[in-house]
Amino acid sequence: MSQIPQDIIERVRDSADIVDVVSQYVDLKQRGPNFFGLCPFHNEKTPSFSVAPAKQIYYCFGCNSGGNAFSFLMDYQQISFPDAVKVLADRYNIPISLERSDGDSELYSSLYKLHEIAVQMYQDNLFSKSGQKALSYLKDRGLNEDMIKQFKIGFAEDSWDQLVKKCKGRGFTRSQIVQSGLFSQSDKGTFDRFRSRIMFPVFHPSGKPIAFGGRIFESDDPAKYLNSPETPLYKKSNVFYGLQATRDAIRKEGHVILVEGYMDFIKLYQSAIHPVVSVSGTAFTSRHASSIAKITQKVILLYDGDGAGGNAAIRAGWVLYRSGLIPSVVRPPNGLDPDDWIDRSGSSELLSAIDSPIDYIDFHMDFNKGVELKGTDRQQYIMILARELRSIEDGVIRNDLIKAISEKLSIEEHDLIRTVNTQRVNPEQNYEDEFVDEGKIVFSSQVDKAQVEILQLLIGKDIELKRNIIDQIELELFTNPLLNQLAKILFDKNLDVESSSIIEYFQDKNERDSIAQILFTKDQNSSSEEIVSDCIKILRSEPIKEKISALRIEIREKESKGEDPVKELDAITKLRSQLNDL
Repeated sequence: MSQIPQDIIERVRDSADIVDVVSQYVDLKQRGPNFFGLCPFHNEKTPSFSVAPAKQIYYCFGCNSGGNAFSFLMDYQQISFPDAVKVLADRYNIPISLERSDGDSELYSSLYKLHEIAVQMYQDNLFSKSGQKALSYLKDRGLNEDMIKQFKIGFAEDSWDQLVKKCKGRGFTRSQIVQSGLFSQSDKGTFDRFRSRIMFPVFHPSGKPIAFGGRIFESDDPAKYLNSPETPLYKKSNVFYGLQATRDAIRKEGHVILVEGYMDFIKLYQSAIHPVVSVSGTAFTSRHASSIAKITQKVILLYDGDGAGGNAAIRAGWVLYRSGLIPSVVRPPNGLDPDDWIDRSGSSELLSAIDSPIDYIDFHMDFNKGVELKGTDRQQYIMILARELRSIEDGVIRNDLIKAISEKLSIEEHDLIRTVNTQRVNPEQNYEDEFVDEGKIVFSSQVDKAQVEILQLLIGKDIELKRNIIDQIELELFTNPLLNQLAKILFDKNLDVESSSIIEYFQDKNERDSIAQILFTKDQNSSSEEIVSDCIKILRSEPIKEKISALRIEIREKESKGEDPVKELDAITKLRSQLNDL
């Protein structure tokens, strides 16, 4: 495994500020001493993710994820501990040498490496003789070399095994090759998935490549675009193209422009329109909306100007409303795509439209000619609107929309409300609580809770109280294995017991999350001594109660055999006396 000197780890940890690290990925707002935001590890609408700068740790009260700056990067970027240390060392300009042994072949690191090899190979192809025509095509479409290089656009040659050969002999396992999504498997062997295509790498918000979109080039393949399948790195229902480059601009501008294609995104970005992302090859989902909600509440839909683009914008708008976001629409003229619109009219016209977008309901009415409909067509249109309104949980948003629609369609508001209330809606799959919780460690018994309370006091700043606790209690009383491990760390004067460093003593994620929950709890108040007394009484009484229970079983067995349990009865009397003395 990778080895990093402990003094370097400590230096990096001391240099890295948890708020600084997390705020690169989560929009944090300060409330009191802590910061809050929407959790990046599960989908939620109300912030339950909290960062404590005083302790240099974070904890989500929704999905129970927690840890320090290292574990945040480990979980968010799906990287190993040494890689997380290296990321932060690079960020804070701390020299570090990360050496790997041959056995260090973690899945995510290998998948990232495979994608990095592919990105480099495809871009090398594009700027080689074999990619001349593809490069000319991109330039003819209006892209300059700076954009092509920044977004690492490349070219997959018409070859069955160019990438296979590139990766061969570099230590990748068959499982890693299969799970990468970069190759196809058949009885005849392993082949490159992408051939004769202009390649658009898709990046994780951290900047690591995780997938590709390939546009057909000089081939008769009927599929114009071929996208990577879902892999451990790539979940298309919540990934945006370009977010790694535009996240800060979205936060700064206070809105995001949502487009459909890779070229749309790059042409806008090249025109200095930076708060933009693309869904690229997949329908807009509630997970996409949840990802947007973490950085902004205002969404401008800039979809293609044809009928398909209009219908896609309508579907996306309702998804945004259901997620508590407010959509508006910019409609390209004459059925154009956004990138064609820029080519024909320049960026100034598009910028003007973005500054004054169309209200979503106005767009909906105009696209469907809702105001002009008569008879059964009008009735059916109202029912469609009512069904969508019924699915919006946010009462303020729903009521505002009902009012707007009633005015535009000349319907009595109470009549529309009645129609909305009669609708039956097939609920979307709820991703709100969709996180793995099977391995969560729960401290539910009275004894576990007493152990937790003692440990929380030991983590506090009251040195005298800590000494008092350690003098009164033995490690053996911490009967929960995980809590006993934490107690040993807190009892050992030679170990670093700062909250952020304690996290690193636990390798298992579920253990780390549970420890973070304990560490995150507020420091106790002046009643600490009373808490100590009560908890110690509980912990000392539990072994005695267990002995009494065991003796009662022995008594029943003796009585069933006709034997006299006088010895056991005498022992129970003594144990009860011990309980009373506690």
